[in-house]
Amino acid sequence: MRRLLNSRIWCGLFLLLVMNLNTSCGGQTVLPPANPDFDLSVAPGTLPVTVGTSSSPLVVSVTGKNGFTGAANISIGGLPQGAASLPASPFMVTAGTTQQVTISIPVAAQTGTVSLLFSATNGQISKNASLNLSITPTPTVSTFQNGPVLYLETVTGGETARLGLLTTWGGAIVEASLNGSNPVNSDDPGREVQVSLWDGDASYSPLWGWNLIQAGDHFFQGSPVLTQVVGPDSIYLKSQPIQWAPENFGGGPGHPVVGDAYIEEWVTPVPGHGRAFQVHYKITHFGSDTHSIHANEFPAVYVNPGFDTFMYYGGSRAWTYAPLTPFTMPQLPNFSPYLNTAEYWGAYVNSNNSGLTVYTPGAFPYVAGFDAGVTKDFSPVATFTWQPGTVVESDIYVIVGPVTDARTVIYDLHARGPYPSAVAPFGAVDTPRTGDTLKGATVPVAGFAFGTSPVASVKIFVDGILVGSAAYGGFRSDIAAAFPGESGNCEFQFSLDTTTYKNGPHLIVVEATDSTGKLAIFPTVHVDISNP
Repeated sequence: MRRLLNSRIWCGLFLLLVMNLNTSCGGQTVLPPANPDFDLSVAPGTLPVTVGTSSSPLVVSVTGKNGFTGAANISIGGLPQGAASLPASPFMVTAGTTQQVTISIPVAAQTGTVSLLFSATNGQISKNASLNLSITPTPTVSTFQNGPVLYLETVTGGETARLGLLTTWGGAIVEASLNGSNPVNSDDPGREVQVSLWDGDASYSPLWGWNLIQAGDHFFQGSPVLTQVVGPDSIYLKSQPIQWAPENFGGGPGHPVVGDAYIEEWVTPVPGHGRAFQVHYKITHFGSDTHSIHANEFPAVYVNPGFDTFMYYGGSRAWTYAPLTPFTMPQLPNFSPYLNTAEYWGAYVNSNNSGLTVYTPGAFPYVAGFDAGVTKDFSPVATFTWQPGTVVESDIYVIVGPVTDARTVIYDLHARGPYPSAVAPFGAVDTPRTGDTLKGATVPVAGFAFGTSPVASVKIFVDGILVGSAAYGGFRSDIAAAFPGESGNCEFQFSLDTTTYKNGPHLIVVEATDSTGKLAIFPTVHVDISNP
């Protein structure tokens, strides 16, 4: 009897405990709130670093759960002897934020892979994450020539990365290879990795207008190299690009037509990254004419079949190693929409996610491309106006190998920035259009413009005479939708009084200037004024 009574007492105490932990609301059990907690993550999974250098930034993230808003104390274990982190371990990361960390490796460090353990604590909460640090030897750099191709080569351990420039085709890049695998397509002079200049006022149908190609023309005539200097670890070339369609400029087969510009390029390895090459371009327009704003190929990137998937980061968490965005380019005659490359790079990769990555920090964060079957293409959005004496200088970076490794190189390059942008504002005149007949005292001149720096002014010219400045900053939902990341506050509007002009043909030109002084001259609008 006593044993039964004790059992009932314990049962009652248990039921009382359960009732205290679980309350009933309308017959539904309501659980008590969970304890505050957090998750720890470290990216990327593998971080390459060369002895005697600092690594690309890795990203430590602390994500709060169940109302956790505090900070975690982060310590790093497993660092090689003599290595150090910046910030120094331990350091604090607040929930909902990230911390970039670099690891410096001494020259005497052993090469190979080292596992780093990241530990995060806050009171009784403890979380761990790991990262593999791949320590590589210092690359050996050399240059050499094989036939008409100049090579810049790096050898790191057992792998070889190589950039090849074809001197009979204006120094265009015809090879960007890792251990002999070359994604670059060079079947004709319109491809390769190269610069191509365009004119917004030119027509390209049915006759092909002003289009200077670094490599050469569609008759396979190459652009001449005027100067070449090959050093022990660098290559310099100066070329004069020729018209893609010489027959429309008085030339033809056997008679290429040189353009009114020079292209200079300096090619060097990226220190600490054996698979990466810097290409510094300087373009000088010495012609006496003006070529209005157009998306130039700066550069064009063409790849071979087999490198079929375009990879980029198109999300809203740039520079955090968030998952990449794969994309299949549409087949010609279709072109891709403008893809939002928030980290300013794109890559074509094979089934092993390895291939060719191009980083263009001076362009807009958008690319477009297509699939031509025998080749695939992409180009960053880079807009220029070529006036007499215009000089444009900017860097691109060509990286070979796995796209995930290329991304770590780009993070390092980004951390070394900022990179001044050379591109002019992008935009268009929507109204009026060429061929329109105008009449009245309040004819709208309207369109949009945005830049890598804020647009400072939009000026309106009629027949070469400045007539006023447009109101700027109106919202354009179509632009915000087409160019993710742009606010859409880029509309310009001006009211033109046509009654002050004689009836007949007139020219309207819009010029947009950004806060750094870069000028975009939009294509000329040809109109007729007809007032009573």
